[in-house]
Amino acid sequence: MAERQGEEQQRDEPSPPASPPAPPGRGVDPLSVATLIGVAAVLVVTFASWRDIDRIDRSLGERLDRLEARMGQGGLRAPAPVPAAPRGPNPDRVYTVRTEGAPVRGSAAAPVTIVEFSDFQ
Repeated sequence: MAERQGEEQQRDEPSPPASPPAPPGRGVDPLSVATLIGVAAVLVVTFASWRDIDRIDRSLGERLDRLEARMGQGGLRAPAPVPAAPRGPNPDRVYTVRTEGAPVRGSAAAPVTIVEFSDFQ
């Protein structure tokens, strides 16, 4: 009877979960190797970029220091503004324009003639 009770207790207790079977042979997983190589490549590229950025940052800092020193000495001045070149005809000049045969509005013998030119393209 005692043996039966022990057997019943063993049946009532949950058994521990079975562990997965060990893989047969410990070969190298190609996916793991590819991942490791990829991570190493990313680290190398990141390190190289970081070095380049650090070098550029130092170079820009030195140039900025030199510019600030020159500004402090008054070595940099804004260039004088260049006057804009005049565009179009000179408004102070009187131009002679041939108007023979052109359409006229008003008297052809008027003391002032206004000529208009338009380009309809």
